[in-house]
Amino acid sequence: MADTPRRQEGLQRVQIGLTGLAGVVLLVGLANIVIEKARLDDTASPPPVVPTLTQNAVSPKEPLAELGVQPAPEQAPLVPDLQPDPNIRKPMDQDPNQPAQQR
Repeated sequence: MADTPRRQEGLQRVQIGLTGLAGVVLLVGLANIVIEKARLDDTASPPPVVPTLTQNAVSPKEPLAELGVQPAPEQAPLVPDLQPDPNIRKPMDQDPNQPAQQR
């Protein structure tokens, strides 16, 4: 009679171990099914369409323009107020008090 509690304890440990092992096998099987389903969905969908370059496309040499941080050089608007006046003939960077040099 002394062996029955030990035997019951051993059987309980075996049951717990087998239950844990069965749980792990079920989780691995479920993960395999999910991964296989995702793999099938990836092959069924067509690859994404890559946009082609157009006239207004930004050259790949301008990473900041691609991100939209600054305008592309081709698309940079010209501000008419900042253009030099075509009616001005003399250079503006000389001191007016000095005599003009002849060319």
